[in-house]
Amino acid sequence: MKHTHTPGPWHIGKREILGFFNDDEENQANLNLISAAPDMLEALQMLMPQEPRKADSYDRAMWENARAAIAKAIGKEES
Repeated sequence: MKHTHTPGPWHIGKREILGFFNDDEENQANLNLISAAPDMLEALQMLMPQEPRKADSYDRAMWENARAAIAKAIGKEES
């Protein structure tokens, strides 16, 4: 899948999101990604209670990535 938004990682300053915004298509893709972030966070949070007790390594990695994304979104990521 090709992404047109500015590649991450993005870093948050005191009052700005730091990234490289180059052209109109890229800017629109960035805005789309940013505006979808709350919905994606809510969807991930709704999925977490469905995590199976047993999972293979691929599924386990997927759930770990989901937990890490949630933690990052709410400012609780481990440094």
